[in-house]
Amino acid sequence: MFDVLHDWQTDAHTVIAYTSMGHFGDTAVLGVIPVDGNEAEPGDLFALAGRHNPGTLYGAPPEHARGAFLACLGYSARTVRKPSSLDLVDVAWSLTMTQSVTLGKPMYGHLKVMAGRMELEDDELMERARRVLGRAPQRAV
Repeated sequence: MFDVLHDWQTDAHTVIAYTSMGHFGDTAVLGVIPVDGNEAEPGDLFALAGRHNPGTLYGAPPEHARGAFLACLGYSARTVRKPSSLDLVDVAWSLTMTQSVTLGKPMYGHLKVMAGRMELEDDELMERARRVLGRAPQRAV
């Protein structure tokens, strides 16, 4: 779980969880962790990726470039952690999926990227994940 600045104009942040599933982790899974009062939370991670203009990152259709951006975001946040990041192992979770894409070529070992809104089944861990935001929730502008 990591804090992401997702809108420079409003300084809006959110908490994103990254994990993988499938055969040897071939599917990247990213989910927004809902934080009460964070009205500026991005509802669609693929749209968030699109705002970062990843078209040159992957050289493929826009949805592939956005999926590759998300795989890169999650993998990078896991390997180069910020002090506020939370690394949990073997945690039960559920994802309300908004979009997925099968990539044209692997990215960080992932062949597919799924994104949506994530909930952890353990309430105490969910509270710890929400605290990764590390600041007061933002209001939509």
